[in-house]
Amino acid sequence: MFVPKALYENQVSNVLDDIRYNYGMLTRKGYIYGLIAIDQDAKIIAVDSRFDRKLNYWDLSSIGAALYGVARQAQDFFDTDSLVRATLIYKDLQLYVKSIGDIALTKKGKREILVVLLVDNMVNIGVLILQMRKFSIKLKQEITKSQVVMNKLQMSEQELKEHLKDLKKRVFEST
Repeated sequence: MFVPKALYENQVSNVLDDIRYNYGMLTRKGYIYGLIAIDQDAKIIAVDSRFDRKLNYWDLSSIGAALYGVARQAQDFFDTDSLVRATLIYKDLQLYVKSIGDIALTKKGKREILVVLLVDNMVNIGVLILQMRKFSIKLKQEITKSQVVMNKLQMSEQELKEHLKDLKKRVFEST
């Protein structure tokens, strides 16, 4: 699948690459198919540069945001403290969603920033989560420094639809 360069050639993507690289150096165990930084509404901020091109990053971001939303509803239902992470585990795949915190916006209040991970069952998720925790401040800093990303996070639903139409047009013109 074609992934626009804007999603994997930016400073946020570099931080996702650092998470992936440091995990590999520490454990040398398991396979990471991809890391995606999104907001709570599944707006994709960045993917790591070695994101598996066979994956549909649009669907993965939507599933991640939906999983986070369900986990938040469960958090409210059970009246518990803040959500640590949401997880789906299959026979040989694991999908994790972790919140790295809020980003304050000028027009729309705050947006929750999430990292979605798709990994195999050999990955040591504890080490990977420690890496995400270690790099969460840097991720948030890079997001707030990028005017392009901040503009994307402030888009209304209609503006987002127009933006997606434009992206699809560019993707299908380049194939």
